[in-house]
Amino acid sequence: MTTYIPFDNTWLEQLIRSPDQTFHGSLGQQKYSAQIVIPHYLHQLERYFQSVIGGSLQNECSNSNVPFTFEHFGVSIKFQNPLEVNLYDNELFLNPGLLEIINRIGPIMFKNVYFNTSIRDDGHRNRFPQFQFHIDRSKKQPTRYSLYTRNPFDEEQKYPRTASTLFTSNISAYLQGVKQGLLKKHIDQGSPTSALLFEKEDLEDIFGKVILEQRWDEPEGTGEIAIIDNATVLHASYYRDASQSGYRIGVRYLAGNEIN
Repeated sequence: MTTYIPFDNTWLEQLIRSPDQTFHGSLGQQKYSAQIVIPHYLHQLERYFQSVIGGSLQNECSNSNVPFTFEHFGVSIKFQNPLEVNLYDNELFLNPGLLEIINRIGPIMFKNVYFNTSIRDDGHRNRFPQFQFHIDRSKKQPTRYSLYTRNPFDEEQKYPRTASTLFTSNISAYLQGVKQGLLKKHIDQGSPTSALLFEKEDLEDIFGKVILEQRWDEPEGTGEIAIIDNATVLHASYYRDASQSGYRIGVRYLAGNEIN
C-alpha cells in the first residue's frame, strides 16, 4: 500500500521553531524522525562569505539579483521501517505540502522509502561531475523540480553509494563564484547555472555549513529520495573514494503549482 505524504505548514513550523532538535512523529503506524540538515543556514553563509559580502547577506542578494529566502537549509526525514510513498500525482505535480517545504527550506531527503513498481524506474540515471555545480532545469520549464532516487530493489543501487550529491543555494554559488574570480561582484547578475565551485575549499569548512551532502550511504537495501527546486538550488557530485565513480543515481523531473 502506498502512503501519501501529508506534511504541511504546521508540521514545518514545528521543525523551524526548534531547528537544532530532531522531531519524532508518525504517519498512521509508520514512525519517522525529521530534522533540519543545516540549521541557521543564513548565518552560516554570512560567516563563511564575510570577506566577500562585508555586511548583510540580504543586501548582497538584492545587489546581485539573487533571491534568497532560506533561514535554514534542507530537511531529512527517515522512516523506521521501509515505506512505499506517494510524492507526486499522475501529472507529475509534487504533493502541495512537499512543495511548501521546498519553498521554505530547500532540499528534502527521504530515507527508507521507495516508489511503487509502476513508477520505480521512471526517468533516467546520471552521474554528475565533481564540484561542477549546475541546474537541471530553468525557471521557464514547468518541470523545474529534480527528484533523485536510490532504488533499494535494484541490483546496483541497493548498495550504499561511494559518491555523494551536493546541494547549495543560489546565493552561495554566486558568492563562491565571486570569491574564485569567476564572477564580478554586482556587475554579473544572477546565480551561475554551471560552474566549478568549492573544489579547493576545506571540506570541514563547507560541508554541513555551506553545502548539504546527500551521501546515499544508508545500509544495503535502503531506498533514498532527494528533491530540489532548480530555481533556488544547484547540485554537483563529490566522489568520496577517488578510485570509484559511484553508480548513476536516478533522476526525474516534476512540476509544482507555483511556476515562476
